[in-house]
Amino acid sequence: MEKKKIVLALGGGGLKGYAHIGVISALEDLGYEIVGIAGTSAGGVFGSFYAYGYSIVEILSFIHDIDKTKLFQRLPSDGPSLIGLKGLYQIMDDKFGDRELDQLKIPFATTAVDINTNREIFIDCGKLSDAVKATSAMPGVFPYIKKYDLTLVDGGVYDPVPVNLARWLISDYPIIAVSLAPEKEKAQVLSNLQIPNISPIPSSVVQYFANMRLGKALDTFLISLDVMQMIMTDMQIQLTQPDICLFPDTSKYYYLDDVNPEELIENGRRSVEAAQGSINDAIENFHPKPVKKTGLLLSEWLSDNDQRSVK
Repeated sequence: MEKKKIVLALGGGGLKGYAHIGVISALEDLGYEIVGIAGTSAGGVFGSFYAYGYSIVEILSFIHDIDKTKLFQRLPSDGPSLIGLKGLYQIMDDKFGDRELDQLKIPFATTAVDINTNREIFIDCGKLSDAVKATSAMPGVFPYIKKYDLTLVDGGVYDPVPVNLARWLISDYPIIAVSLAPEKEKAQVLSNLQIPNISPIPSSVVQYFANMRLGKALDTFLISLDVMQMIMTDMQIQLTQPDICLFPDTSKYYYLDDVNPEELIENGRRSVEAAQGSINDAIENFHPKPVKKTGLLLSEWLSDNDQRSVK
């Protein structure tokens, strides 16, 4: 029996992105075939490992081995930012090497924004690790990525759930969008931020600095970011009309909270299981929608600027 084919548009949301692993795992267990993945920010990070060809078991082992005390450290070469992504970069360099986007098991692309021109960039070529680094460069919090003549930041600035990119990538099958922001109608007031364990510094010392003026400012910024993402996601979903939209329960957490990965993975699985009937209906009654290339393809930009050989 032929598997039912779907394309994923995985949204951003920081460490809440663990829910994407649960979504992918449940879809695989239920017999669906993922034939394309478009990712923004956390969606790009977590989707990239599966697109590369790693199994769910292997991805879960990577997660288990992550040293949280090194994940958000800075590199000497980092541009201006509050914290870095040294640990994530090291994981990607180790697991991806020099693998290019056109060499992956599953077609994959990410979104980013060039802050020199304020244009959305669809990253459809080049090294996988570069694509993921660019889409996860949350402005001001994580370092921007300088590549070619572009200064790239998190694709969530324009496109929190990249449905148009997914449809451009493969338009022949239903698009399942996965939002890490809550549905606007179901949004609740969250508890205080849970400070991530990003260094060997004792938690009491971290909490002390968090209660100072700069820490309070960051707290306000991250809360506002979640509200903004919720509103933008709601608007994008209405505009792009994915065939299915999943909302795994991430309501306990903000963007950079110290999350419980197992809980979020399980919530991702549950969102798929609850929507299985709707997913089957979408596959059964699928009609292709027009492809809207809202971003500038990196491959086109390189061709136009004669920079394919630039490293």
